[in-house]
Amino acid sequence: MNYKKGLKKDIEGWLARFFLRELCRLGPYFMGNRTSKEIDSLNFLRKEGYKFFHEAYANEHRVVWTSLFVPSEILFALGLIPLSLEVIAALFAGAGQSPKGLAEAEAEGIPTDVCTFHRSALGFAFKGYLPRPIIHATTSTLCDSNIKMSRIGETITGKETLVLDVPYDLTKESIRYLSTQLEEFTKKLEAVAGRRMDPQRLREVLERANRTREKMLEINEIRTSPFSPLPGTKTLGFMLPSHVLQGSSRSEEFYTRLAAELKETVSAKEKSGASPEEKIRLLWLELKPYFKCEIPTVIETNSDMKIAFEETNYVYWEPLDPQRPYESLARKLISNHYNGPLDRRIAVLKTLVKKYDIDGAIIFSHWGCRRNNAAVPVIKRELNLEGIPVMNLDGDCVDDQNFTSGQLKTRLEGFMEMLRCGGHSQSASSGRLLTTP
Repeated sequence: MNYKKGLKKDIEGWLARFFLRELCRLGPYFMGNRTSKEIDSLNFLRKEGYKFFHEAYANEHRVVWTSLFVPSEILFALGLIPLSLEVIAALFAGAGQSPKGLAEAEAEGIPTDVCTFHRSALGFAFKGYLPRPIIHATTSTLCDSNIKMSRIGETITGKETLVLDVPYDLTKESIRYLSTQLEEFTKKLEAVAGRRMDPQRLREVLERANRTREKMLEINEIRTSPFSPLPGTKTLGFMLPSHVLQGSSRSEEFYTRLAAELKETVSAKEKSGASPEEKIRLLWLELKPYFKCEIPTVIETNSDMKIAFEETNYVYWEPLDPQRPYESLARKLISNHYNGPLDRRIAVLKTLVKKYDIDGAIIFSHWGCRRNNAAVPVIKRELNLEGIPVMNLDGDCVDDQNFTSGQLKTRLEGFMEMLRCGGHSQSASSGRLLTTP
């Protein structure tokens, strides 16, 4: 009986992967320009996303299951395909399929208080929906659930996990410690993939990543303009090009196109002599719900509101050194403002508040994310001291059953009304306005 059940699941998984492979192959031809009528670069990103995932389904002998901050630059230099399980979970959520993955994870004994990014991804892995990997790779950044998720994944695929232990502090010793791991990481990937790392190709990938970084910085600078047309609701979905595709030609071309398009739009508006619309400018912390809901779209349907910037799009790393690839990638991993002391993250937030002339901040506290949720009181206090009201929205990025859209919308509208009234010395939390200490 167990054999028949296992065989049935294997067949269902194979059929699902075949369907998803063909869906990704045909997706670019049928999507039209429905992603964005105003910003063509976003259409390009979606089409390239389809192509990237089709490539993964069609080339399982090159796929590596990763967590978000595994250095894709090394994988691309080896001709491998990084498949971030967190991004997979977000994509299934956007397609309205999360309940299937979450139900499967629960049936397999994954506790319901585990982060739904991980639960959903594991559920779809159990169902056989994901391209089979040759190996797993993960880091200790941002949470130890990454490692646990990969260990559970081993029981599904029978493949081993490579773990990068990212130090807490940025020092010469910690950089040396991690760069040694990255060299060993590369050797193990070489052995599993049957490929040798070409130093010249690695240098080229890092040079491409540096050019991409420059375009990301250019875009972030353009977004300081009140004429910038780029909606924060879209940029909260940039984890694929900004992290998973770093070092690829897809990421470089996307950011190059987007920078040129934004620059042209802003320049034309400035030359026209038009006056910018007065908007209340918001800073968004953490991610967003990836399933269909009114949050945070409700913000930008209000003509006087704008998500001016998102914490996730801050470029925290220095240019990579193609001559010292492992050392510079180690520095990049450790310098992540989500990693290390909370003071580092707070310093970044204060910089963004000034740079983007922020009027208020919203923290989206994803269910199960202890790393962020435990930091909320300190972040609120520090931003309040800068005169910035803060609202903490408790929700879920993946599970639409763990999300009270109506209540959150009411609280969000109350917060926006407070900002309209100039309540810059107050903070919103759990539906209450708190006086800044």
